[in-house]
Amino acid sequence: MVAWLFLMFFPPVTITVLLVIVVASFGGTLGIRELFVEGLTRIFEWGAQTTHGYEYLEDENESGTSGESPPFRIKKRHSSGDLGIIHREKSDLVDSKLHSTDEPECRQTTVSVVVDDSIDFIAAGIEAIIEDQVTSRFRAEQLPSWNLLTRTRYSFQYINWKLSLLWAAGFLFRYLVLVPIRILLFILGLTTMCGVCYIVGHVPNQRIRKFLNRHVMLMSMRIFSRSFSSIIRFHDQENRAKKGGICVANHTSPIDVMVLSCDNCYAMIGQKQGGLLGFIQDSLSRAEHHIWFERSEAADRKKVVQRLREHVEDENKLPIIIFPEGTCINNTSVMMFKKGSFEIGSTIYPIAMKYDSRLTDAFWNSSEQSYGEYLWRMMTSWAIICDVWYLPPMTKEEGEDAIAFARRVKRAIAKKGGLVDLEWDGALKRERVSSKLIQLQQKLYYDRLTRTTTINNITEEDLQTDVLDIMQSISEEDRNSLMKQLDETDDDDAIIRKVSAYRHDLRKLSDSMGAAVEPDSKHV
Repeated sequence: MVAWLFLMFFPPVTITVLLVIVVASFGGTLGIRELFVEGLTRIFEWGAQTTHGYEYLEDENESGTSGESPPFRIKKRHSSGDLGIIHREKSDLVDSKLHSTDEPECRQTTVSVVVDDSIDFIAAGIEAIIEDQVTSRFRAEQLPSWNLLTRTRYSFQYINWKLSLLWAAGFLFRYLVLVPIRILLFILGLTTMCGVCYIVGHVPNQRIRKFLNRHVMLMSMRIFSRSFSSIIRFHDQENRAKKGGICVANHTSPIDVMVLSCDNCYAMIGQKQGGLLGFIQDSLSRAEHHIWFERSEAADRKKVVQRLREHVEDENKLPIIIFPEGTCINNTSVMMFKKGSFEIGSTIYPIAMKYDSRLTDAFWNSSEQSYGEYLWRMMTSWAIICDVWYLPPMTKEEGEDAIAFARRVKRAIAKKGGLVDLEWDGALKRERVSSKLIQLQQKLYYDRLTRTTTINNITEEDLQTDVLDIMQSISEEDRNSLMKQLDETDDDDAIIRKVSAYRHDLRKLSDSMGAAVEPDSKHV
């Protein structure tokens, strides 16, 4: 009601909003947003040149002053291209060692390789303490240049009056012109979607209900996208999912669904939310089949998989969109895909999404922001630019398990979107490192030792000879005690392990009794 009253008393805003709604409903554009973004980009480039020129003159003035300079000084400005704190030389070296499959022509001793690798592991550990590859993916990406929204990661600093005046003008334009129009568009889009979804949910004819739901959702999502001044470019639309199937995409923010739904209708699966997002979930469920679950309920996951399987097998239902990472990543990389959606055995339709962070940062840090705060930050930004690529459908190959299939799909998405392909679990955002992940790293290093050292050069004949030597070197009493520990079902490796452990225990006992027992009374 407030939105409609506002429109009645402000005719220019009314005309603008109605024009945007009509054009957005048919998926068209007047080209105003594109011109707006192009103008902003040129302003940012000029601002970046001004900033870098200021840094250059400042460095010249400081270097040209007479007298001794202090040994330490605080830089007033930092290069905005400083997206990484350090050069991860040792970390990359360790990663290449663990994942390499090459075998050297001449194998080294185990001790020399372990000592050499230990130095690299220590250096890589120090690099990880300074800046690791995982936690940096859960923070906003640092911009290469100022976008008139924030200066840098540091506090405000005066550069010159031109940039300060430009920043103030941009602030007034965003909050006095863009924000009111965007809020009205968002309210109208939300009202339309919720109201029509409620009506469509009561239509008895399934065919008519699906037809209405598709057109209403496309119209509502396009209006929503205009409330953020979104520019969305879809590529390779011939690969777009039609009916059924599973669509998987990298995850950056809750508006990922809005971006994708501007071009196609999807059924959704995700965690139940509260507040505004929960209200939207309930509204969507009235008109179409969606799957919402509680992440904390382990027993509920089996039901989710079963409902997902039933949904995919029904060709009359919409393709379902899934974000297998399970959490929002800052759009610089793609992290480990959960295998659940790849166990169904259905055709996978990969989608790669890449946001342009120059005008706004679309990443949602749910640990620091609520959904309402995130929407407000998006509405007070300049615009959202996103490229969406539809990749060719992918199916599980013969002999390929769900984990390998998920990695192959993730690799394809990362390559298409120009993102870093990481094997780390996105759950590390909130949880400790699991023991399975630690064991995996240990196994990778053991595999490296078997490839490059003589750790496995002992033949079976040598092992059997070693066992015989041990049995002959101990007394008959100890031999009988050892035989009781051996099982007829044990294989050779188990027998060798038990015999070696028994000899080690006897040796420790002998050393501890050496000072009190005469040499001729020793059995070993």
